[in-house]
Amino acid sequence: MTKIRIPTFALIAVLFVVGIISPWVVPNQYYQHIIVMTLMAAVMASSWNIIGGYAGYTSLGHAAFFGLGGYLVAWTHNHYGWHPFVSSWFLGLIVMAVALVMGWISLRTQGSAFVVVTIAIVFIFRLLALNLDSITNGAKGLTQPRPGWGGVPWSPEFIKIPFLYFFLVLLCLTIFVSWWIRHSKFGLGLIAIREDEGKAESVGIDTMMYKVLAFGASAYFVAVAGGIYSYFLTYIDPSFIFDVFVSVTMVLMAILGGRGTLWGPVLGAFIMQPLSIWVVGQFKGTTIHLTVFGGILLLVMLFMPQGILLAVSDFMKQREKAQIAAKEAS
Repeated sequence: MTKIRIPTFALIAVLFVVGIISPWVVPNQYYQHIIVMTLMAAVMASSWNIIGGYAGYTSLGHAAFFGLGGYLVAWTHNHYGWHPFVSSWFLGLIVMAVALVMGWISLRTQGSAFVVVTIAIVFIFRLLALNLDSITNGAKGLTQPRPGWGGVPWSPEFIKIPFLYFFLVLLCLTIFVSWWIRHSKFGLGLIAIREDEGKAESVGIDTMMYKVLAFGASAYFVAVAGGIYSYFLTYIDPSFIFDVFVSVTMVLMAILGGRGTLWGPVLGAFIMQPLSIWVVGQFKGTTIHLTVFGGILLLVMLFMPQGILLAVSDFMKQREKAQIAAKEAS
């Protein structure tokens, strides 16, 4: 545990310090926007990894919790004046409660059936948002007041800094919770479920409870991120925020970096999100970035099925064994 704890907290500290100084080193709104979106993507991928990586259940329904968090924050901001930076934390608990119910229903299935059920969850929430006009404003969506820190006390170039810092804190907290789960009895139970659910249940693990709790925990940080994202954009609509591709992106990032690892989803987000913004910028309004993501996923599954981190780890182990063998031979 000591060997794991020191580098983990050291890396979190380095990430936090670099994030704190980054907007002052690069005082440009475009690059700050990239940093904000990358931090948010890392939060979502790391949070999804709790159910998708540790427990091994590939959920494509987390876009529902992302959108629900966005709508709850936007609605309470407009009707009660609750500031998103405060309300998102406890509104995320409401989304988590909804996720526990959805998990209790959907986790009775496994494999491809579970994937299909979670996709259905996204479409159910999208239809609800489209039809509950009195609450969600239907297809017109919801607009929030713009943040009130325009140029005071800093210049307009730094208007994105509060969002950057919020997502930075949220990411550090998500990584810490993910680390804590991974090294707890609960996390060991999730890994046992991933490796062999039948054997895990035979040794006394309440697999259903473990899976449902993991599903709810993974939804919380996604919901908080969705709430702040809605404030960041100041406008959301059902088709945009309840998008299955949001869930697919979480999965791709986790797979690219290494699902089931602590830092793999973060690494995947730090690679894919800036790449996505660059590709969209190069090809404007096209959807060619979906082709790029598909190509990346294909290459990873062919050459690094365990993700970048585990592939590098395996390479280093093989290299070390080769060096030991060479020394013994000499």
